[in-house]
Order: sequence, then C-alpha cells, then structure tokens
Amino acid sequence: MTDSHNKKVRANSLAKFKRQHILAAARRIFDAHGTDGLNMRTIAKEAGYSLGAAYSYFHTKEEIQVELLAGILGDLTRHLRTGLQQETGRGNPGVRTFSAIASYFRERTEERRLLLQSLPALEEKNVDIPAAARKELNSRLLTLMGLLANGLHQHTPASAAQAQEETTDFVAYLLGMMMLESGSRLQLLNEHGQEMVDRYSKRMLLRVTQQE
Repeated sequence: MTDSHNKKVRANSLAKFKRQHILAAARRIFDAHGTDGLNMRTIAKEAGYSLGAAYSYFHTKEEIQVELLAGILGDLTRHLRTGLQQETGRGNPGVRTFSAIASYFRERTEERRLLLQSLPALEEKNVDIPAAARKELNSRLLTLMGLLANGLHQHTPASAAQAQEETTDFVAYLLGMMMLESGSRLQLLNEHGQEMVDRYSKRMLLRVTQQE
C-alpha cells in the first residue's frame, strides 16, 4: 500500500513538473510572438517534447491559453497589491488601481487578445477546457476583482457592497471597451481608451464619495 501510494505521488509530481515545463515553454513563445505563435507543435518543440507527449498533458492549445492567462492574472494581482501597499502616486489609491489594470491591458496588446480569446472558456459547457483549468481561471479573476473592491472600500467611503458593485461594473465596462478597441471601433466613435478609463474613474470616485 505504501509503495503504491509513493509511486502515485511521484507520478503526480512528475506530471505536474512536465505540465509546468510545457507552460513555461508556451509563455516564452507568447512573450516573443504573441497569441499567433501559440500552437501545439511549436510549444512541444520549444519544450523539447514530441507532439504526442505534449498532447498527453494538454489536450488543446486553448487549455494552455487559459492556464497562461491564469498565471498572468496572478502576476498582475501581486503587482497591484504591492502598489496599493506602497500607496505612491497621485490620486486616490483605490481608484488608481482600477486605472492601472486598464493601462496594463491597453498597453499589452497580446495580453489583451489572450484575455478576450480565453473568456469563453469560463463557460461550463466548454468541454475543450478541463473543469480544473476553468476553476483556476475563475479563482484568479475573482481574486483580482476582490483586490480592486477591497482597495476601493478601504480608500473611499464606499461600503463593501458598493465597492463590489462598482468593481463588477468597471470590469464589464473595461471588457466592452477592449473589445471595441481591438476592432478599431473606438476610432469610429471618436473615442480614446485611456480617456474613457479616466472619465469612468472620475465618475466612480464622485459616486462613492457622495454624501447622503
């Protein structure tokens, strides 16, 4: 029983290591060539595996994209948390964090594309993405939104409930803006993404600081 258990533990550890190795290879490709460079054959070659071996750990390219995005959201959350703790710069720290996340995806075209391409994976009916990968991406997204809401609650008079509502509204606004910007439709509307974010942030601050 002990030997069997130890073998299972070693096999799981090895599988986890190889998955992370493949993900690291995919991240290098993504950083160099963006989403267009992500395909299973190229990822497998970069990782030093055969195509069949890569498919034994990730069934689709989309699965890798989802896990890459989860990692990016985790890195972004840690970066924003550090910024909130330092509380440097002008403006309200809580609202400034909202602008920071908007700037991050506006300035990084490929990260924005990866985000927009991966959002459909959150649907439970998407059988191409394992439930564990969807759960992890959901968790990273909710953690990021929780950080935004908590910062708004701490640095403004907004209640916890109001801060959560404002965060949800902002994320929906930001995603819609990014979709329009990716399709060059903001230019048709004579709008600029950064100006839209700044305008929204100012109105948010006015809403949460209004006195009864």
